[in-house]
Amino acid sequence: MSNMPGTYENSDVNLYQEPERTSIMAILSLVFGVLGCCTFVTAPVGVLLGVFGIFGISRSKGRVGGMGLAIGGLIVSILSIAIWAGIVFGVGGAMKVAINQFGATTEGILTDVQNGDFDSARAQMIAPASDVSDADFAAFYASYKADLGDYVGLPSGIGELFSGYGAVGQQIQAYNGRPGFVPMPVRFDSGWILVIYVMETNGQGGGTGPNGMPPPKMLMLIGPDGQEYTLPADAGDNSSVNRPADGGEVQTPDTDQADESGEEDPEGP
Repeated sequence: MSNMPGTYENSDVNLYQEPERTSIMAILSLVFGVLGCCTFVTAPVGVLLGVFGIFGISRSKGRVGGMGLAIGGLIVSILSIAIWAGIVFGVGGAMKVAINQFGATTEGILTDVQNGDFDSARAQMIAPASDVSDADFAAFYASYKADLGDYVGLPSGIGELFSGYGAVGQQIQAYNGRPGFVPMPVRFDSGWILVIYVMETNGQGGGTGPNGMPPPKMLMLIGPDGQEYTLPADAGDNSSVNRPADGGEVQTPDTDQADESGEEDPEGP
């Protein structure tokens, strides 16, 4: 009598076999990884979904598929993070170099002005800023100190650099695209302030300074309310509020004493 193999003895038969389904986390990992190339914020989520997707598929005993999708999503998400990191650190590094070069001159000028060393500040600029008088320097300092406080320092790292530009972004919009204008965030007692380093663009910029950059012909501080503090005075879009160092008011000629011909009225007071 021959022995017939029973149904239950066939190891290839699984009475409770279920159709394989694709892991949702694997699918989402790939989707979030691709979106991360454009938005970055979804890429870290794609990495987590890819890792959990691979773990879940390996523990499912064949009930869940999509291992290729999970691995692909994980790889794409990691690549997206790497691309964005390269962009951020590359752009941030270039901006940091520029800030260090232009900012070093700006720092020297502001420090000299605050210390009353106007000759040293004047030597770091070209006309018309280098032509201002000591009284103009004193008025410039008295003006911005009253509203903004003293100069504190430049951004110390890429994080501070982006924070600074974020704080002064609204003020920068009014000066975008102007030739020779180099905007940078600088820290004062009152917080981040927009400083604009204005260079000559016609090839007559007086050579280069010690940092390899053309010296400024004008320096502008832009307050949070858009008020300009400039060297020389009234060189910006708005009338500067540079005040005399003694806190007095700027004296202007009495136009009532002149007649229409421009000569003084002899009968005036």
